Amino acid sequence: MKARILLVDDNVEFLDSTRDVLESEGYEVVTANNGLDALHLSQRDPYDVVLMDIKMPRMNGVESFIKMKADRPRIRVILFTAYSLNELARKAEEEGAVAILNKPLDLKQLLNTVDLAIKQRSQDCILVVDDDIEFCDTLVDLLAGTGYRVAVVTAGTDAIARAGEEVFDVLLLDMKLPDLNGLETYRAVKQLQPNIITIIVSGFVDEMRELIFQCLNESAYTSLRKPLDMESLLGILKEIHDAKAEGRLVKSKMREV
Repeated sequence: MKARILLVDDNVEFLDSTRDVLESEGYEVVTANNGLDALHLSQRDPYDVVLMDIKMPRMNGVESFIKMKADRPRIRVILFTAYSLNELARKAEEEGAVAILNKPLDLKQLLNTVDLAIKQRSQDCILVVDDDIEFCDTLVDLLAGTGYRVAVVTAGTDAIARAGEEVFDVLLLDMKLPDLNGLETYRAVKQLQPNIITIIVSGFVDEMRELIFQCLNESAYTSLRKPLDMESLLGILKEIHDAKAEGRLVKSKMREV
């Protein structure tokens, strides 16, 4: 599938010429000429990268970026400006813009920056919460080797603290933990990160059945039984990634509980 780019600038000539360059590189490009229209487009459809001028009418690029990020925390935005670095640009850097490029654009630098942003966007970040160290080590080897970024914690309170510091795409959550149980952990993490997708895992299905069903009723994506079929797990993670990229993610059916 082609990467989708939202290109935003109030200069029509610049918009047309830059779109031509990006389309010649194989990207699918949608354009807007102000920050407000760009915000509406980003809310309606997902984009792999947003390229946006800072100084525009109706809503500037930084304000638009911040509002986009509130809806889609992992959105990748590259800003550009014909002006010297100013307070708006510094604010964008603090908010996590991928880069701020100077106009007139160096097209090679632009394409390299877009390519990097897309690669970063494609690397889903997974938070594994499980007190079985051997199991966690096996998961890290598998997932990191497949291109995912993985963080591991062994207790519910640690999961909540980590979720308060970093945005994750997927929560891989054991139900039986040494402090909080899986349901308590799920609710707290979900409150911090409403868009996180949760896969429940458990080696104690009969004992944890009520908690598992409650998590599923509260929109956990699916539940898997230990020992995990690793190929099935990778298939589910790909299913989640593809569905999110296409804007069609829905709760899955319960598996193996």
